[in-house]
Amino acid sequence: MKFAAKKIMQIISPQFLLFAAVTLVVYYLLARKAQNVWLLLASYFFYATIRWEYALALLALTLVNFLIGRKVASRVWLWIGIGLDLSSFVLLKFISGPYGPRLLPGAPPDALHLLLPIGFSFYILQSISYLLDIHRGQAQPADDLVDFALYLSFFPKMLAGPIERPARFLSGLRADRRVQNVDFARALGLILAGIVRKVIIADRINALLPATVFSNPSAFSSLELVVWWMVFTFGLYNDFQGYSTIARGLAALMGFDLSLNFRQPFLSRSFSDFWTRWHISLSFWLRDYIFFPARRWLMQNHWPQWLTLLIPPLVTMLASGYWHGANAAMLLWGLLHGVYLVAEQFLKFPRANETNKLRGALATGLVFLLTSLAWIPFASSSLRAAFAYFTGMFAFTSGVTAPLPAIDLVTAALVTLWLDWQETKHASDAFFLKWTPAAQVWGVALALWLLILYLGPQAGVVTFAYQGF
Repeated sequence: MKFAAKKIMQIISPQFLLFAAVTLVVYYLLARKAQNVWLLLASYFFYATIRWEYALALLALTLVNFLIGRKVASRVWLWIGIGLDLSSFVLLKFISGPYGPRLLPGAPPDALHLLLPIGFSFYILQSISYLLDIHRGQAQPADDLVDFALYLSFFPKMLAGPIERPARFLSGLRADRRVQNVDFARALGLILAGIVRKVIIADRINALLPATVFSNPSAFSSLELVVWWMVFTFGLYNDFQGYSTIARGLAALMGFDLSLNFRQPFLSRSFSDFWTRWHISLSFWLRDYIFFPARRWLMQNHWPQWLTLLIPPLVTMLASGYWHGANAAMLLWGLLHGVYLVAEQFLKFPRANETNKLRGALATGLVFLLTSLAWIPFASSSLRAAFAYFTGMFAFTSGVTAPLPAIDLVTAALVTLWLDWQETKHASDAFFLKWTPAAQVWGVALALWLLILYLGPQAGVVTFAYQGF
């Protein structure tokens, strides 16, 4: 599976660098209120460079939710708002997916793709949480349309999150923001670390993936399928982690602290622990708005205990699968994770708080193996291709169709785990701030040297994987 480039202003590109520089220079010259207006204009300009129709769709969604947000103290208006957001998401996700042409035969493929704007899956969840949090008393309705529009459209997080909660982000918009020297250094370091993950690790190994490995796995031997499965696993993680880190760095340059989206997920000791480390903002959204309400409802209605343990994880992870893609393969991905969580509850294993080092290491290995296996349907073009991939991996066939990137894969894995280890050791994704001054200088020099090599004229611009959602 390759992530094809699209003709948009990529975040790692000279065009975006110029856009960000102009945005920041003007931003620093303005007062807080004017800063919000400027960031809103910049965010809509950035979104319109992808497609101007997307900007209109976002504006319409913003106006509807802003107006309904003033009325959601009424349960009727709450359900009207949730119904509009949720039904539009479910329908558009389905129509723009692989089954859309069957539902709308004769429709141009580009028209179907246009129905689901890039980033829609992220900001629709922010719209839903906005309405629910106001109704629950956990947030106040935005009294300024500019602030609310910026909550949905803030350009660093627009395309692939993190998914911010309204109370946290809107309070940041209302406060004066100061960027001190240490904040500036932290922000630039995060951006550099994110680019390293994206360009030097993710793009490097993703470019090696055969175009048909996940759509036609029967053409590859078992060894090849295992290698490409691992390439995809480390490629996807560094791609998404890279975007999230860059987004946090960009936001920090403007005085915003976006939510942490990754916390060394390959070091998880249980499946529930994995979902507090991988795509954290989505995981917590699903937990707070689907898992907990479903479990509370079942308990309040006195369902059998085994069903209160079984149903909420399955429903939650199936919803996560649909959020990622309205197709059977992605639903299988969600179902697998639901089954993992259910099995963990009933078997009481693996446990995140395991104190025995050997059992802890075995638990980490098991979690990594099973969560990585679930990436196969995630990457596959269909349910049939996913099952063919699983079958082919365990068929123990020999032979290779092309040289395997053993050195590239091992290097990518080692660098990934080293970066995660540094984050764990220093308890921060800005771990480089804890280094000695000499180590910081050499680290920046090495990163820049590698980026010059990989971002030369021969380098292609590759979109981030999660922009597709």
